[in-house]
Amino acid sequence: MKKDIIVALDLSGKAARRLVARLGRAVDFYKVPPALTLEDPGLVSWLLRRKKRVFLDCKWYDIPSQVQRSVESAGRLGLTACTIHAGAGSAVMKAALAARPRPLVWGVSVLTSLGASDLKEVGVAAPPARQVLRLARLAQKIGLDGLVCSVQEVALLRKAGIRLPLVTPGIQFGEALGADQKRVASPEAAWAAGSNVLVIGRSIVDARDPAAAARFVLALKNKKGRP
Repeated sequence: MKKDIIVALDLSGKAARRLVARLGRAVDFYKVPPALTLEDPGLVSWLLRRKKRVFLDCKWYDIPSQVQRSVESAGRLGLTACTIHAGAGSAVMKAALAARPRPLVWGVSVLTSLGASDLKEVGVAAPPARQVLRLARLAQKIGLDGLVCSVQEVALLRKAGIRLPLVTPGIQFGEALGADQKRVASPEAAWAAGSNVLVIGRSIVDARDPAAAARFVLALKNKKGRP
């Protein structure tokens, strides 16, 4: 999978459309969260009409049949990618892959907002990195199209033989830093570690020149990281 960036539209509908217009040709791949599809039901079709790729980040965690139906709905819309929780188990992953039609199915490992104490609170004794590796091995065995993890786990996964495309949120640079993610990294570190796709929110969304910020990150991929 080629190196790519996705801009997270964690905004209101009107603000999201304005941002897409400002970014123009600099970005063609966008993450749309569930809340935004409710606020602006026409946004996805609006993006698709403009030849943009859409990543629907619903992180489905349900019984296998419901997840399969959800993935099929995403496929019928013409989306590029969607997410399920890898922690939902192998039956859910297999059901998602059985959907027809379907977009790329990426498995969410451990949310970047979670640290060791958060996992322990919900009964997961393993630290984040170990839990991510466990889920990555399962996702690779089942054949998911990619895994969502933080940059902090990328080098470990590559060393452990994980060949799945790795999608990494929690990418921050410049002045726009967020406080709701605990496992974060710079674009340089992400490309160097072996990430395939960077999901970037505030650092592009809140930049004085969002298009220039996006071009900056894309330029780095040719200088840093693995081919």
